[in-house]
Amino acid sequence: MIVSSHSQSQAGRRRRWRCLLPLLVGAAFLAEIAFLGRLDMAKNAEVVESWTTSFYRRSSHWGESVGRGAVPRADGDGDGEDEEIRRCEQRLEREDAVPYDRDFDRDPVLVGGAAKDWSKCYVGCQFGFSASKTPDATFGIAPDPSVEGILRSMESSQYYSENNIDVARGRGYKIVMTTSLSSDVPVGYFSWAEYDIMAPVPPKTEEALAVAFISNCGARNFRLQALEMLENLDVKIDSYGSCHRNRDGKVDKVDTLKRYRFSLAFENSNEEDYVTEKFFQSLVAGSIPVVVGAPNIQELSPGEGAILHIKELDDVVSVAKTMKNIASNPDAFNQSLR
Repeated sequence: MIVSSHSQSQAGRRRRWRCLLPLLVGAAFLAEIAFLGRLDMAKNAEVVESWTTSFYRRSSHWGESVGRGAVPRADGDGDGEDEEIRRCEQRLEREDAVPYDRDFDRDPVLVGGAAKDWSKCYVGCQFGFSASKTPDATFGIAPDPSVEGILRSMESSQYYSENNIDVARGRGYKIVMTTSLSSDVPVGYFSWAEYDIMAPVPPKTEEALAVAFISNCGARNFRLQALEMLENLDVKIDSYGSCHRNRDGKVDKVDTLKRYRFSLAFENSNEEDYVTEKFFQSLVAGSIPVVVGAPNIQELSPGEGAILHIKELDDVVSVAKTMKNIASNPDAFNQSLR
């Protein structure tokens, strides 16, 4: 069969279009995506521009309001927003108010069982007993279920078991005040009023490396053994207390501490949070405390390297070595005091 040349050319063109058609469709699809993308970008640009314009206007308005001493507010009904702020403030004041139905001047708080320890109270108060009135609280006497019994002590619970918080609760005390930071009202030995913490460090003039004031020679920890070990390691110690005394004890303690590089702040028990004036007076005097006592003493340290802690007798050798190194290096000593 003979096919004309015209028919052959038409078939060739159809085949070429069939091949090009997918490419053309794909190109059109991509062009449409690009067009829509440009529209979306333009739309986003308008949105961003509206945001920035709004922010600028609000910022300008805020600055003008603050400059006039007014309360900052957004554009709109200023009077309505001021009223909303006023209502909010009133509501907060009502919720925070502490109404008292008791006149503490006419009817002061009566605290029984203890001498007056404070020069004043924040509300009217009296200390003692009254035949016509049940006390509001009592210190140091057998707890009464009808009264807020308070246990207050600054002694170690290792010597006075009643100061243990669980024991005190078991005895019926409602409020516990001890040196333990787990107490209802912790009572520690530190005092900004008593100690001049920010006083400059005086020069160290004593030949002895350390000073000790220890008078309870029957302590229930290893503090005397630690003192003896330090002495055996050639750490010279001037002792003003009853234990191992080699100096006259009739001196002002803090003034004496100021002359020494180290102070043996050896407590009579190793009880958590039990930290007495031995530690704080050493800091005030600018004498590095060498501590036997509370296992968490580092939590009260004013800085890294500011104290030396003898946790157990095995630590004495390394502590003695550190004391000698610091004493022979003024820069190291000053660094410990910073």
